[in-house]
Amino acid sequence: MDPTATTTTTTTTTALCLCICIFVVSAAVYDQLTKRIPSRLRADEAPRSASGFVRADTLSLPDKPARAHGIDIVFVHGLGSNPDTTWGPRDNNWVSNFLPQDIPAALHTEIRIFFYNYDSYWKRDAVKTRLWRLGRGLLDGMCSQIRCTEEEQTRSLVFVGHSYGGLVIKRAFILASQDKTHAHVAEHTRGVVFLGTPHRGSSFSTWGGLAARALQPLGSNLSLLQEVEYDALPLLELHEEFESVRSEKTRVVNFFEQRKTWLLKVWFLQWEEFCVREQSATYSGVENIGLPVDHYGLNKFQSKDNDSYNSIVRKLLSLVEPIAAQKQRRLYSVPVNTVETYTERHKLSAAVANGLCVRREKASVPYALAIYGLGGTGKTQLALKYVEDHGDEYSPTLWIDAKDKESVLSSYERCASELQLEVSARQAQSISLVDSPTVQAVLRWLENRKKTDDGWLVVVDNADDLSWGIKKVMPRGGRGSIIITSQDSQARRLVDGGCEAVRVDTMERLEARTLLLRHLQLDPNLVTDNITHDCDSVAEQLGCLALAVDLAGAYISNDNSNPGQALQQYLQRYARHKDSLLRDASFCGLLPSEKTVWTVWDTTFERIEALEKLEGASPDLPARLLLCFLARFRGAVVQDELFRLSSARVLETRNKLYGRTVELPSWLSNALTVATEGWDDYCYEQARARLVRYSLLQRTGGEWPGVSIHGLVQWRARKYKEGRPWEKWYLIIVLAACAQLSKKTARPHFRRELVAHVPTIENLDSLGIEEGRKVFAWHTFSTMYFNEGRWKEAEELQVQVMQTSKTALGEEHPDTLTSMADLASTYWKQGRWKEAEELEVQVMQTRKTALGEEHPDTLTSMANLASTYCKQGRWKEAEELEVKVMQTSKTALGEEHPDTLTSMANLASTYWKQGQWKEAEELQVQVMQTRKTALGEEHPDTLTSMANLASTYWKQGRWKEAEELEVQVMQTRKTALGEEHPDTLTSMDNLASTYRKQRRWREAEELEVQVIRTRKRMLSDEHPDTLTSMANLASTYRNQGRWKEAEELQVQVMQTSKTALGEEHPDTLTSMANLASTYWKQGRWKEAEELQVQVMQTRKTALGEEHPDTLTSMANLASTYWKQGRWKEAEELQVQVMQTSKTSLGEEHPNTLTSMANLASTYWKQGQWKEAEEMQVEVMQTRKRVLGEEHPSTLSSMHNLAFALRSQSRHDEAIALIRTCVRSRWKTLGEEDPNTQSSLKALDSWQSNARGEQ
Repeated sequence: MDPTATTTTTTTTTALCLCICIFVVSAAVYDQLTKRIPSRLRADEAPRSASGFVRADTLSLPDKPARAHGIDIVFVHGLGSNPDTTWGPRDNNWVSNFLPQDIPAALHTEIRIFFYNYDSYWKRDAVKTRLWRLGRGLLDGMCSQIRCTEEEQTRSLVFVGHSYGGLVIKRAFILASQDKTHAHVAEHTRGVVFLGTPHRGSSFSTWGGLAARALQPLGSNLSLLQEVEYDALPLLELHEEFESVRSEKTRVVNFFEQRKTWLLKVWFLQWEEFCVREQSATYSGVENIGLPVDHYGLNKFQSKDNDSYNSIVRKLLSLVEPIAAQKQRRLYSVPVNTVETYTERHKLSAAVANGLCVRREKASVPYALAIYGLGGTGKTQLALKYVEDHGDEYSPTLWIDAKDKESVLSSYERCASELQLEVSARQAQSISLVDSPTVQAVLRWLENRKKTDDGWLVVVDNADDLSWGIKKVMPRGGRGSIIITSQDSQARRLVDGGCEAVRVDTMERLEARTLLLRHLQLDPNLVTDNITHDCDSVAEQLGCLALAVDLAGAYISNDNSNPGQALQQYLQRYARHKDSLLRDASFCGLLPSEKTVWTVWDTTFERIEALEKLEGASPDLPARLLLCFLARFRGAVVQDELFRLSSARVLETRNKLYGRTVELPSWLSNALTVATEGWDDYCYEQARARLVRYSLLQRTGGEWPGVSIHGLVQWRARKYKEGRPWEKWYLIIVLAACAQLSKKTARPHFRRELVAHVPTIENLDSLGIEEGRKVFAWHTFSTMYFNEGRWKEAEELQVQVMQTSKTALGEEHPDTLTSMADLASTYWKQGRWKEAEELEVQVMQTRKTALGEEHPDTLTSMANLASTYCKQGRWKEAEELEVKVMQTSKTALGEEHPDTLTSMANLASTYWKQGQWKEAEELQVQVMQTRKTALGEEHPDTLTSMANLASTYWKQGRWKEAEELEVQVMQTRKTALGEEHPDTLTSMDNLASTYRKQRRWREAEELEVQVIRTRKRMLSDEHPDTLTSMANLASTYRNQGRWKEAEELQVQVMQTSKTALGEEHPDTLTSMANLASTYWKQGRWKEAEELQVQVMQTRKTALGEEHPDTLTSMANLASTYWKQGRWKEAEELQVQVMQTSKTSLGEEHPNTLTSMANLASTYWKQGQWKEAEEMQVEVMQTRKRVLGEEHPSTLSSMHNLAFALRSQSRHDEAIALIRTCVRSRWKTLGEEDPNTQSSLKALDSWQSNARGEQ
């Protein structure tokens, strides 16, 4: 073998290995050196900023259409830049944070600032692109993103380019100048600021090119760097072409670096180089400014105090401000000024501004808004405020006074002069306004504005009278915006194609107060509470009407006394001299309005009357007379339903009240015309529509639609023809509506709305009604109040009815006795049992004497008295009367007569109250079955008897049977009466109570919440039934341990009851007891005790010590003492309750047995085992006999007795008894019932202990 060949092979192998090692090491080194170079293809390394044009400022609203002829400043970054950081840190770049602050506020609405972000990254995974394509991208992006509309294409452009970004700008500018489609870009470019732009190339391009070649394996883009080689021919050609197409109106400013940029620094060695030298960054014929920074310092500034930053900003503003100044030379022809005391109405101003942003393409004016409302509400000042705030957005801004033809012509003449229009001298008197050369010249000029022209704004003020043809001289044109102010809500129709509308109502209280304080020259933040209160009082008296408040402010400020005294004097004078103050015209010449409150509405009335004449003959119901009539109503809203009800009985009511002495005028009769199907509302609706159109009335919606009227309009309307009997007509209408409401065809829940219109007794006395006829009005109105639960008002009227009847008819007359019974019923509702009893005894005895004991009226009075006895806990007396009534009814009327059945139901109720469940059940079953047969299963009386029987099952703990009946009653009532009928709601409440007893809290809560909402809507928040339903829901919350919710409701119920019913009313005392119970449940013994003591003492005084409610309150207080370990105090009360209950209720009454069980518990706590046991045995045995062995109360007594036996170490007896209790509770209540679980837990524990002892 040749050794030479062997050596050669070895050498070759060694060289190959060495090459591989070198390659691997080089690759590893290359990877280590380049792995930190980011790639734009990686989501975590790519810039977060969006590409294209990105808004950099918030000087103007981004979502608002761009204004024509504004200024856009565009910042374009350089080669390889990261858009996130090229202008500074992401969260603190100078373009977004510093520059907007240095732009003058007057220019904020004119300027928009944008970043243009594009991909110029060349190091890794680079896009293969060139300068030409990047310039085209900038141009196309502008036209598709920020210069889309014709308005945007009129905006001026200022570019700021850093380094390579300047070259991109130059290329885009050249392309725009060569393309007609994009010529607007070059035409409107007013300035370019180059920050270190390499017009001749960059000295860094050589080293950058080497780096790009080295990075080619990673996908670098060498071509981008080759394009910026120093003195490269493409750059020279680019510059020459740029300068050739740039006109003098496009100013250029070059900023260049005066410090070298560090390229490399290792220990004490450093490599510095100018990226773009001065001779490349500048050229002759333009401004060239050096800055003491390196290349990267030209576009990054950490502070506004940086000198380089300020140099650039000053130069940028020098480009922008002349453009803006030229733009701001606008035509503004508005002959009125905002008053010094003008008070901003922010919500309305915002509504006006938003309305004028809505564009209607097909309208005669694309942006149009009608501001309408009652005279004197400040419409003109609101329009003027918009003009002053937004006037720089329009050119021209013109003002037309449209109150009459002469004012319109004068306004157009002024506008023509301002617009410098040449108008023909032909102006004969016979020429109509629409043919006037002046008017036509202005209209043509506005209509012919091009899309590249500024938008114009015309305010057509005081367009209240539309009848003379103002629409013919309304401006038109696609570049226009228009504001119309008018009292007529139809003013929006002046603009063809649609118009936005803003209704101006009265001022908010704070706005009215601020207006008064401005008249007084007081700072709202420094005034005393007294002055604030007095200003609010003045505003309230004037209904916050802007004109009235403004005139009042002028009057008050003219007073030489201090502001507090001046306000007080005005309030005093207003109370005495309201008419004179509101007619006072002494300040009209000093304020924007030349009218007073009086004259404003006189003009409006005249305009409505002119409108009525224009529509034809005299209307059947003049709008002015209807307004004067509606001004007499007491309620805040006059509902249409009131007129519908009244129309059915107006003549009958007039005859009963006045006979023929008072005639209804024909126009009022026309408003109440009755057709075959009911009220014919045509005349009423037509007259009302005219008043609503001019905002003299406001339409209200909801369940009972109607109209409302401002207080000062009401005052002015009441002054019209004061000699007419307006109040008598008003009384007839309201009384007729109340009388009709009692009919079955009426909707009774309207009563809540109608009662607000009922006049007072004083009003009735002043209306010239004969004494004998007053009874009809008093009785009708008292029935309204009674049914609405307003007992005091009902009582006041019923006393008048009774006294008048006694005088006119005698004490034994049937009508007198009926009035006494009605009054007794009202006393009864208020818990005034003694007063009710006295009247009922008198009525009963008189009827017995006059009519006989078997007369139906006599039996009714006996039943009423029995009911009062029941309320006082006098069960035996009630029972005796009810047995007598029932037996007499059976004999006289028959066993199936409705009155007989009612008497049986009443007696069953009394048995129920005494705990005689079996007797009650027997009667109730009989009543129910008879009513089902005689009346049907869906008759209201049948359903009532079913509900009563369910209540008896409920008391016996027979929840399932009670639930079945209650569900049936509820469902039937929903179908027959509707879900919102009072009887339906009562049945829902009853079913919820049964669910509550079965611990089905959610089901109970759902029903109770529904009942509350309906009752609040149908009755009111203060109605007794509403309060009862709230108390029920609170009880459900309490049983679930939701103490806060329960307490909130109970406090509300208690406070409302105190206000509406009085502190001693039974319902108020019940609400206090319920709240005390919630405190008790939370262990807040002292708070509970305070309420319970108050309830007990009040009941003792009002009801007597033996009344069941009094005994209940004593038992509750004893329970609170018990919880605090105050055994002796608890025992004293419990002994008293027990003894009284035995005497008044009987030894077997459930309440008596409960009191005995409570006392036994107290004995047990004190270790008196024998006494406790004896009493518990007696309670248990009695309950077994009276209630049954499985009644919940019986089982409770067994449970308690078992514990008493165990306390005496009688374990076997205790276990046997508790075992029986467990079985019965398991059977009747269920395994999961807390009471069952309690007994079961005791049984398990005791049996376990017994086994342990064995």
